[in-house]
Amino acid sequence: MVGTGRRSSPSERMSRSPDTWGVRSAGGGSCDTARPGTSPRGGDVRWLQWQAVPLVDPENEKTDWVGTITDVTEQKTIEIALRESEEKYRALTENNPDVLYSSHLDGTLTYVSPQVNRYGYLEQDLLGVSIFSLVHPDERPRIAADHAREIHANARSEAMFRILDRWGNIFWVEAKSYLQLDPYGRPIGIFGVLRDISERKRAEEAIELANKKLNLMNNITRHDILNTITGLLGCVDMAEATGSAEERRALFQDIRKLTGQIQRQIAFTKEYQEVGVHLPRWQNVLQILERVTTAFDQAGPAIEIDLLDAEIYADPLVEKVFYNLVDNARRYGGTVTTIRFYLLVSDDGLSLVCEDDGVGIPPDQKQAIFERGVGRNTGMGLFLSREILGITGISIVENGIYGHGARFEIFTPRGTYRFVR
Repeated sequence: MVGTGRRSSPSERMSRSPDTWGVRSAGGGSCDTARPGTSPRGGDVRWLQWQAVPLVDPENEKTDWVGTITDVTEQKTIEIALRESEEKYRALTENNPDVLYSSHLDGTLTYVSPQVNRYGYLEQDLLGVSIFSLVHPDERPRIAADHAREIHANARSEAMFRILDRWGNIFWVEAKSYLQLDPYGRPIGIFGVLRDISERKRAEEAIELANKKLNLMNNITRHDILNTITGLLGCVDMAEATGSAEERRALFQDIRKLTGQIQRQIAFTKEYQEVGVHLPRWQNVLQILERVTTAFDQAGPAIEIDLLDAEIYADPLVEKVFYNLVDNARRYGGTVTTIRFYLLVSDDGLSLVCEDDGVGIPPDQKQAIFERGVGRNTGMGLFLSREILGITGISIVENGIYGHGARFEIFTPRGTYRFVR
């Protein structure tokens, strides 16, 4: 559509110049008189493009304008559709819990989604960086070989491996990738997805370890019970063979003790079989200690809790661990007046410390107290505590100074603790 305008005033000539506008018109017919910001009455909404240039007289003065108005509705509709599509896929990418990425054939990243922030990286930090730099050093040769094979075979790839975040913490991911091909079918890049499976992997490893511990404990307990029964039968034979009433009474006492020992061994198997039965989960340490302290009367030693709001990934029986620590301090600490819980944070992990001001543990018993059957009561409390913590890789040691109190340090490595926001 072509149109001409009136002669411009001097002020208009100074201010107007050739330009292009995108205007919306509500008319269905010709729009040669449409101006930016105006629209004739009528039917469907249309997008128009207005282009105009000035006409000049022999004195080089602008006299009129001539221009065209082009219907660009179809082009504008395509632009709007593309923008909406881009916004939709951007929202999908940014709200997807997985890390999406693309890379060159050599693994150099060309795009990574914002979910990589959870590992301490910004997207722009990783552009131009090899994706293999995120992989745990022990896994890199295998992943590099899989990558080369994928390019050679033009096939999709699936793998599970460990990655490191900016601070060196380890996470397990499940990776799926496929080749980006050009119109001739030649590989030009890689598209991939990294899904964090750390929680699932921890649960699988905990279940596997629990099964191993249960099988080992079953074998040990069966062996111990059989040995005790052998001693019991020997006492019965001697009691039948002796003619001395006094000796027979002593043998009956031995039989009673051996029978009680078998009873305790069987009772322990019932308690131990609960370890690892339920999946580990994140548990708030402060809430656990608050529940534990309510189980003891107020007449005993004071219990001080100086903790940040932290969670540990542990077997559901971890509450029994803290109960045993408090109970042992009250029973065997002697002069205990205060039991204190606090946290220590280091580069390696988090330590939860339980210390008291009692008599402490002699140096030659610091390791033995965690062995099965060692102790003043059943000898199973600290042993069971160590087993419960070990399900998720948490360890416990006693490193107090004898004569100044006991100090139990529960060490939780990276990945098995977190602070509550």
